[in-house]
Amino acid sequence: MHPRLKHIIILFFTLCPLNGADADSIKSYLWGIIQFSSDKAINYEPGYWKDQILFRREFHEPVTFLPAEIRYGVFFYGGGMDDNVKSNWITYETSVSRFDGGSIKGRIGHQLDMDVVKLNLFYYLLNASWLDMNTGLNIRYSNVLVPGKIEQISSWGEIQSSWNPGTIRFAPRVLTFGISHTTMLQWFEPWYIDIRYTWGYGYSNFYMDKDDVLLSNLSGLGPSMSISLGPRVVIDLGMKYGDEKGKKTRSRHNRFSLGLDFRYAYTKLNSINDPDDITPINKIHLQDFGLHITFSVLYGGMLSSGDQGKDHYYRGDFVSAKEYFETFLNNYPEHFNRRKAEKFLAESKKKIPIQLYKEGLQFERKGMTEKAIERFIAGRLRAEGETKELIQGKLDHIAILEIEKAELLASQGKADQAIKLMENIAHFSKAAGEKIPYFEARKLLQEGEKALRYGFYSKSLTLIDEALQKDSGLEFEVSTLRYQVATHLVAMANEVTDHSELRAAIQMLVDASNLTGGLGEENEKILNELLSKFSHDQDREISGRIDRRMETIRQRAVQKKTVPPLTVGMTVPDIQSLLGYPHEIIEKKDSDGSIIEMWIYPLEEGGDMYLSFKDFKLFKIEKGA
Repeated sequence: MHPRLKHIIILFFTLCPLNGADADSIKSYLWGIIQFSSDKAINYEPGYWKDQILFRREFHEPVTFLPAEIRYGVFFYGGGMDDNVKSNWITYETSVSRFDGGSIKGRIGHQLDMDVVKLNLFYYLLNASWLDMNTGLNIRYSNVLVPGKIEQISSWGEIQSSWNPGTIRFAPRVLTFGISHTTMLQWFEPWYIDIRYTWGYGYSNFYMDKDDVLLSNLSGLGPSMSISLGPRVVIDLGMKYGDEKGKKTRSRHNRFSLGLDFRYAYTKLNSINDPDDITPINKIHLQDFGLHITFSVLYGGMLSSGDQGKDHYYRGDFVSAKEYFETFLNNYPEHFNRRKAEKFLAESKKKIPIQLYKEGLQFERKGMTEKAIERFIAGRLRAEGETKELIQGKLDHIAILEIEKAELLASQGKADQAIKLMENIAHFSKAAGEKIPYFEARKLLQEGEKALRYGFYSKSLTLIDEALQKDSGLEFEVSTLRYQVATHLVAMANEVTDHSELRAAIQMLVDASNLTGGLGEENEKILNELLSKFSHDQDREISGRIDRRMETIRQRAVQKKTVPPLTVGMTVPDIQSLLGYPHEIIEKKDSDGSIIEMWIYPLEEGGDMYLSFKDFKLFKIEKGA
């Protein structure tokens, strides 16, 4: 292999990893040109490998515009066996000895090839892009580096003297203008294959004198064609996707590519302009083979939200796939593969319930019941037919387990937690909703028991009545608790010795009998004994009350003779020493913040006496009926 060509190839493969992916997620071969995911644990959807081989980038952005493509390289012209070109590569006016092209060294040249303003005509004219094909203008310039001498000049001069202008070298310098058409075949993100065809007209001067000056009075003109094929490494500067999920607008980014072209071309100089008749040549068919380093600027070609959606689809994430495909269809309404995207979207919607069901099962296994319920409900809302019945059956099963858990909590005295548990699942379980009144009644019973323990018997009876209204099935528990209340009340009444307290105890037992529907045989007997005791003590209480009343009257008569009358200015202790503690005290504040109290004393002749104090000193005495 030629040393220069070897160096160029080594340079190309050295630059290939410029767009390599992370080593942890991608396995690369051939210096990053071929890349595969290293994750083999994923259970892909059917059709994944077929898609990876045949339709890997079917939703990518069309390459809509290539502002410029520049190629520079070396070539040699020829095409025959060994060192000779084809025998018919030059035709002559008459029978002369043929020029064989000279040595290999004399046929090596270099070339600059540039394409500009290449448009994807299918995309702009038909709103479709079956392939990334772009058409634009081409300019190509080439010449031989070390032209070889034409040895046949002297023999040609023997036929016609003007054909021997002296030392002449064959040095075709070709300038071509034409049209370039490129097809880009890309299966992997870092690189693609570029296939290019150009056609145009070339103009060439091909004689050079001994002073290395091209003879301008001898030229050729004719059609020119080239075909090239080569790999390109994409330098995307970090941009992988052309649009984002959920966003309607997107900005276009330019990218670059670097690569090699293996090229074949010919230029048919069918029209030779030879006004001085210095050559017998009347046609030249130059064909050359070359290797070019290429550099391109392109717009488009990046993956789209559709490609991301397809990736999520084959990985089983249909929820994300749906969102990406919706974005794709919104951003690329004229994309050639939009109907394929619509099919993926419909299939994703169809499979979402199963995905959510599976995710719910995973959460359930991990004990994350609330998240599992969320997934099951979301799946049920989207499901139809047997899938919906399957998910509903799972929800019903969860509801049964939660109801059992609530029953256990209620039996442990945690009815409030049981109610909360039922409220959390009542939106999807009718049975749970029907259980809420039961647990609310159990909560009221538990509160009634607590009130009983602390001696709030009336409150306890009120709570258990409310519990029975919530759930009539708790009648036995309610009756039991009522009996416990009655028992406590009887025990309290049986310990009373004071007659006034006895009256209150009897009244309490009567009320308890009315509330609880009976005190039981033993407790009713105790009540009857208390009533008898109260009857015997009542006469003694009346006579004692009369004696106490008479003593009070005598004491007051004495006080009237020895105690000074009430006067304004007396203090609170003075009043208390005369009249004792009042029947009622009313307290308020004056406008200046002083404390005003009104003491109320009942009078024997009827009515009340009102004593007003300001800052604890008497300032007003009033009587009222």
